[in-house]
Amino acid sequence: MTLSQLTQSVEHLAAASVHLTDAELASGAFAWGDYGGVRMALLGTAQDLDALAASLHVQRAAAGNPPTRVHRLLAHHRSAYRDLQGLLEGIEPAELTRAPAQGEWSVMEAFSHIDSAERNFFISILAGLDAQVQGTAAAMPPREQRAGILAEANPAPTAHADPAERLAAYARLHFLVEEKLAGLSDAQLEARSPFWEPEQSSVAFRIGRFTAHLREHTVQAEKALLALGHIPGEARLHIRTLYRALARVEGALIGAADLTAECTGLAETVGGRAGAAVEAVADSAALIDAIRAGNAEGVDALLAKNPLLADASDANQQSAVMVAAYAHQFAIAQMLHKASAELDIFSAAAIGYLPEVEEYYDWNPATIDWYAKDGFTPLQLACYFGQAEVALWLIEKGANIHAVSKNGATLQAIHAGVAGRNPTIVRALLDAGADLNAQQAGGFTPLMAAEQNGDGEIAAMLQG
Repeated sequence: MTLSQLTQSVEHLAAASVHLTDAELASGAFAWGDYGGVRMALLGTAQDLDALAASLHVQRAAAGNPPTRVHRLLAHHRSAYRDLQGLLEGIEPAELTRAPAQGEWSVMEAFSHIDSAERNFFISILAGLDAQVQGTAAAMPPREQRAGILAEANPAPTAHADPAERLAAYARLHFLVEEKLAGLSDAQLEARSPFWEPEQSSVAFRIGRFTAHLREHTVQAEKALLALGHIPGEARLHIRTLYRALARVEGALIGAADLTAECTGLAETVGGRAGAAVEAVADSAALIDAIRAGNAEGVDALLAKNPLLADASDANQQSAVMVAAYAHQFAIAQMLHKASAELDIFSAAAIGYLPEVEEYYDWNPATIDWYAKDGFTPLQLACYFGQAEVALWLIEKGANIHAVSKNGATLQAIHAGVAGRNPTIVRALLDAGADLNAQQAGGFTPLMAAEQNGDGEIAAMLQG
């Protein structure tokens, strides 16, 4: 039961996370241990599962019950099965039945082929094992008898069944295969398995075909989804990793049912992560809204509820500190900083926190000319937000005053300085050789911007 609970917890986490955007995954409002980011709900769980699988293998070895050859073969099959599950997570049923082009298979047509082939593989294996016991030549039973042989996995999916029914039918088959074959000896694996090949293959080979055939048509299903425009985002890619890690735990427990209790603790932990991650995403959005509205009390309440929200980000993956800076909510930016928001060189420059800028420079002097996600350099940000101490320090250290922003503004530091309306910064830029005639988007020169702003002192500097 405990393995089942772990599986259900992982499936719940996957279902809750599959539609999260890359920006939502990047939010620092959730942490796995010391590692921040909503994505860690998935990545951390995968690592926890891998650690559990490794522990289970050690315990099996110590108990004198290492995985047998058939256990390992069936574990490969489970891995392929979970990978397919990860691929299909959260895809709408209508998309599973839609063909990418005329004459091409839909995902469900590929899936039906997987199911049909594995039923026949299984019947072939059972026939071979029975013939080995009877000492007779192995032969496939007549088609009309085959459904009865797989009664425990019936009803087989029909072409008209909905995707959920067909997936459930295949799941019954998959787990029946493991149940019936997990106890096979190495001698039984060498029994002959009749199928279409002129020379009968071994049962071991046929079990391997479960996996190889499943992987082949998982690729086909993935190609169909890509052709339909389903480009996987980060969440879906992490979910496939998550399911593969789950399969490693399940594989480690094939033939070792006495160890399933080891899954209890992780099942409970993972069970709480889905809700925590989803709540962190919702609270991140609420925090960003509160920042933009200048609602300091709302920000304070959210930080009290979850201090990790200081590292939240918006839909453009802009940090909460930078959102506050662009909203000219500098008091809130300082609140976030005091709440231990992690600053990069860009946010540190924007809010005037020189020690962090210096730390980045000491680590790598090239950072002073890096470009942020929104296309601005640290100097341009310090200039725009009127952070004179940081701006002058960057100029002194040789920051490129002629660098052009990598966005639609196409501005230089002098334009940002004029926009920031800080005469001290503008004078420092001019003394450093800023281009008075540089044009930003729209053909605006620094002087034109100063005159438009009504900044007589700065305009006089630019004319002088």
